[in-house]
Amino acid sequence: MARESKTTIDDIARAVGVSKTTISRYINGHGEMMSEKTRERVRAAIELTNYQPSDIARNLKRKKTNLIGVLISDMSTPFSSALIIAIGDYLAERGYVPIFANCDDSLQKEEELIDMLISKGVAGLLVNTTSSQNNHLIGVASRGLPVVLCDRYISNYRFNIVTIEQEKPFHDLVAHLKEQGYTRPVLFTQRWEKNSTRQRRKDAFIAAVKEIYGYDPGDDVFVVSTKLGITASMQLDELCCRLRPGDVPAVIGGNSVTTVQAYKAIHSRALSMPEEIGLCGPEDWNWQQEMSWATLVEPNITTIYVPARDIGTHAARLLVENIETENAEPTELMLGCRLSIRRSTTRLSGEIKKDDTQ
Repeated sequence: MARESKTTIDDIARAVGVSKTTISRYINGHGEMMSEKTRERVRAAIELTNYQPSDIARNLKRKKTNLIGVLISDMSTPFSSALIIAIGDYLAERGYVPIFANCDDSLQKEEELIDMLISKGVAGLLVNTTSSQNNHLIGVASRGLPVVLCDRYISNYRFNIVTIEQEKPFHDLVAHLKEQGYTRPVLFTQRWEKNSTRQRRKDAFIAAVKEIYGYDPGDDVFVVSTKLGITASMQLDELCCRLRPGDVPAVIGGNSVTTVQAYKAIHSRALSMPEEIGLCGPEDWNWQQEMSWATLVEPNITTIYVPARDIGTHAARLLVENIETENAEPTELMLGCRLSIRRSTTRLSGEIKKDDTQ
């Protein structure tokens, strides 16, 4: 006689006519995130089929494996590569096995991957989240699974997190631009609405310009977005059209991606750096010094060094401590950044700080 097949979450989803994510939310106690009608249909389907969830609820409490779920917003970036290497190295030293998952900048995919990892019995999660609005992960953390955020905050819940300072390095950078005779600092950035790191950098830029230059630079925040078809070249043209007689602009990239795009746009227009325009921004790729893009191009680019590997190492350490000691008090670890002044923003002085050789 053929053995009766076991009902799966896919079977329940098809029977009810909803996604697997909706079923997972119900199983994980998030029935309030759906309508009462849908909630009742899911409950009835589970009862009628005698569906047994794959130990999600039990695994949330037991933390019995040495598996660690690591969710990365976008694995294709050099920043993520540095983060992944550091996390993997530390967890291996402590006898834990990471399961890395790429979220493709999709909150829905992140939620599905979280549920999958929990079903595998992970002892905890390291998350470089796709969105600062993340009720699903809040629900997971509130039920006891150790979670540590890497770099990016999530609103409305106090998570363990390892991140970097933004205010001081941006203040120091803007002060340097002022000293070098730049009259109009501007920010080129990707969309920031659901990305806390970009939001914090934008806020730090605006606060620094207000304090040091004495005006509100809200109109000097330029969005660069491949998805929206807005290129750095287009925004550089827009900036040049807005310049007043005597203005000397300096472009601050929101990250390495936008800084590189701005560099290409400046060169394509044959603008002279640092005389006619300055360029600087965070360096978050963490390549070895001899391979750093900012020191390979001419002129060398002024950067704020972002310690991606340190973020990964400290986040992994913090998660292991939470798993092994069951520490319930959330920790926020803020790492410092290093400003490396190079030729791209040195107009009036030939003296360049040599703190960029590490």
